[in-house]
Amino acid sequence: MTWNEFINLIILIEVIVAIGLFIWAIPAIIDGILLARRRGRFGRELSRLFDLNKLDRKQIEILSKEFFLSAKDIQLALRWQFKECISSKEIVSDKVQYFQNLFEDYEKDEPFEGLPPDVRLHLERVRDVLGKEKDHMLQPLASQLQELNDENTRKNKRMWRVSVASLMIGITSLAFATYTYYGENKPITTSILTPEKRLNDSVENKVK
Repeated sequence: MTWNEFINLIILIEVIVAIGLFIWAIPAIIDGILLARRRGRFGRELSRLFDLNKLDRKQIEILSKEFFLSAKDIQLALRWQFKECISSKEIVSDKVQYFQNLFEDYEKDEPFEGLPPDVRLHLERVRDVLGKEKDHMLQPLASQLQELNDENTRKNKRMWRVSVASLMIGITSLAFATYTYYGENKPITTSILTPEKRLNDSVENKVK
C-alpha cells in the first residue's frame, strides 16, 4: 500500500465514522428543531390572540396541548414573546406586562421545572412539608440547581465533542501504527536462480 492509498483509507474510515455519528444524532437534532418550531408558533399564536382575547393561564395550558408542549416549553415561549415585546419599535405596555406576569406565575408555580426527575421529586417532597406558602424559600435553591444542571448539560456536550475528536485521532493513530509496523516488517523476497533458470537466462542472452 502506497502512502497516498494509506491517507485515502484513513479519510474514508473517518468519513464513515462521522456519517455514523451524524445518523445517530439525527433523531435528537430533528426533535430539537421541531420543538423549537412548535414553541415559536405557539408564542406567535399567543401574541396574535392578545389583541383578540387575552387568554388566562388555564386557556394557555389547554392551547399548549395542541402544540404538544410542556410547562417548561410554555415558559420559554412566554419569555421569548416578552423579549419580542420589549424589543419592538412600538412597545405596548399592556402586552409586555401580560407576558411578564404569565412568565412569573409559571416560574413561581413550577420552580423545579427543567431539573432532573430524581431532584424534582425530593424538592417537591420538601415543598409539601413546608407548604406552598413558603415556596419562596426554595426558589433560590431551585435556581442554583437549575444553573448547575445547565452547566452540567453544557459540559456533557463538550465532553461528547472531545470524545468524537479523540475517536478520530485514535483511529488515525492506530491505522498509522499498523501501516508503519507492517511496512517496516515487510518480508523481502529474493529470487533464487536454479541451474535450469541460469541456463535459460544464458540462452536468452545469447539469442539477444
